[in-house]
Amino acid sequence: MSNSDAPELISDLQRRLDDAADMQTKQWFENYLKHAIHYRGVKTPQVAKIVAEWRKLHRLQQLSEEEELDLAVSLIRQEHAEDKFAGTLYIQKYLHKKVEADSLLKKVEDLFSCGAFFDWSTTDWFCVRVIGPAIVHHGQEVAERIAGWREETNLWNRRASIVPFRAVVRDEVYHHLIKSTIAVLVKERERFIQTGIGWVVSDLSKAHPRVAAMLVERHFDDLSVEVIRRHTKYLPNHYRYKTRKRRAA
Repeated sequence: MSNSDAPELISDLQRRLDDAADMQTKQWFENYLKHAIHYRGVKTPQVAKIVAEWRKLHRLQQLSEEEELDLAVSLIRQEHAEDKFAGTLYIQKYLHKKVEADSLLKKVEDLFSCGAFFDWSTTDWFCVRVIGPAIVHHGQEVAERIAGWREETNLWNRRASIVPFRAVVRDEVYHHLIKSTIAVLVKERERFIQTGIGWVVSDLSKAHPRVAAMLVERHFDDLSVEVIRRHTKYLPNHYRYKTRKRRAA
């Protein structure tokens, strides 16, 4: 594939997505996301089907892994949510176990630095479908690199330093990284940082409730009301936490 082929391939996929678009679906998603990102109006199963057909039609499996990754990354750089989902699904379904961790993470870091992620939905989609599985597949070294994003200036990059750890909360090997990352992030009042922490605490409370409760107690004053209300509900002291936070507020 030459550099001139990629725009044509992407345009073809975008036409296919447009052909499947539904205005009611577009409006629902854009209202739900408070117009933080543009939608075409294509639901996830349709996007996945279109990507599979597009890959087969253009014989993209004959490309090198690096070329396929570049193509997926180019999709994520596009403006619409479905284009970003298409690139994310491409990596998840066809590449994440084949590409080298360093190569993948360099591309991911470039995506954050260039502003390709600018809303919580596509960020979390990518965290759950690509970055979390990368931790599972590649292990501790990759996890440490991802945790290091907590120091980045980009909001969504910082959120992505904690959300992917949902994939490994059951594994105690990663608890020290979860704890150290939360300790840095929890000082922020930014809602999307707080709810990223909350998601991990919630998942952790199902598998390791004592660890989750310890984190809540340690950082109680810095955790938002929303996190206490929504993300501690699996802990025995949930109602006491809510009362305590309400009194403090």
